This record gives sequence, C-alpha cells and structure tokens, in this order.
Amino acid sequence: MSDHLIEKTLIILKPDAVQRGLVGEVLECFEDVGLKLLAAKMLKPDTEVIKNHYPGTKEWIAEMGQKTLASFKQSSLDVKKTMGTDDPNELGQFVYERLIKYWQEGPIIVTVWEGAHAVALARKIRGHTIPLLADPGTIHARRSHDSSPLSSSLNRVVKTFVHASGSVDEAEREILYWFGKDDFKSYERDIDSLYLK
Repeated sequence: MSDHLIEKTLIILKPDAVQRGLVGEVLECFEDVGLKLLAAKMLKPDTEVIKNHYPGTKEWIAEMGQKTLASFKQSSLDVKKTMGTDDPNELGQFVYERLIKYWQEGPIIVTVWEGAHAVALARKIRGHTIPLLADPGTIHARRSHDSSPLSSSLNRVVKTFVHASGSVDEAEREILYWFGKDDFKSYERDIDSLYLK
C-alpha cells in the first residue's frame, strides 16, 4: 500500500471527557475502526500551552465566530440578542478566551494515532465540533447535546470533549507541538494484515 495513505493524527480528550469517565469508550471508538495508538500522556496544561495549541490567528478567530453564528442560525435564535454582537471576530474572541478557561478545568489526555486516512477518519468518528450539529452515531452526538446558544447563555464555551486534528498539516503541527520530534514505535496488529497488506 502507498505510504502516503498512512497518516498520523492528534486526538485530545478534554477535561470533561476525563471527568465523565469516557476515556476508555472514546479510545475504543478509534481503535474499533483500525486506528493505531502510538502515544498518550495525561497533563493539566497551563494558559500558554493551551494558547499555543490553537493558531489564534485573525482567520482562525473569525472561523470560530462563523461556527457560533451557524449554531445560532441552526437553533433559530438571535445571536445578537444573546451575545450582544453578531460580529464573527468578536464572537470568535469570546470562544478563544473561554476555550483556554475550559481546557484548565481538569487534566487532559493527549494521544497520537496512525492509520489509513487517519485525519479524516478521526474527524468523522468524533463528529461536528458543536455536538448539537453532529451526525447521529458520532462520539459528540452520542455523548453530548451542547450548543453555542446553550453555552453562551451560561457564559462558557461549547464543551467539545474530544479534539481531533482538522487536516494533515494541522496534525503534523499539533503532534510536533505536544510530543516534539518523538520517534513513535511501530507495531503490528492482526487488523494491519487484513487491511494494509
């Protein structure tokens, strides 16, 4: 098989996944489809570590704001009435600041996975970043009902208890950030001989 189909991706179980006892269930979802766990560590990150995980660029902040707008539209609620603004940049900044607070509510588990189409597959299994908008059967849809309108009414960010890299480039950047230039050990499993040879 062509090596370029084998990818690595970063998956993080956020504080609420750990607090709710969902760690085993979430990891099993990724193993069930054939992804291979290469590394894992638990830590409680400080503010700077979290800030540096996210790009924090103007484009990224505006994208977070657009996701918030889409969630409100889906719920047929007035974002301006609830949040005081409908400006994507202001909404994105709200999200960014509260993400940092959210990630510090408890320990997180940072993992690296490998497999064919690992990035797209992990995102598909996890589901939409806003659980209310996630497709049935995804991790987010099965274990959460959170949304931008709900979280905004409580002055917090949407609790998306599983992070999965959004692209191959993002995965490479995030893996390097969290694990440095680790030489991940490869190992064989029965499923590899069924699908990868």
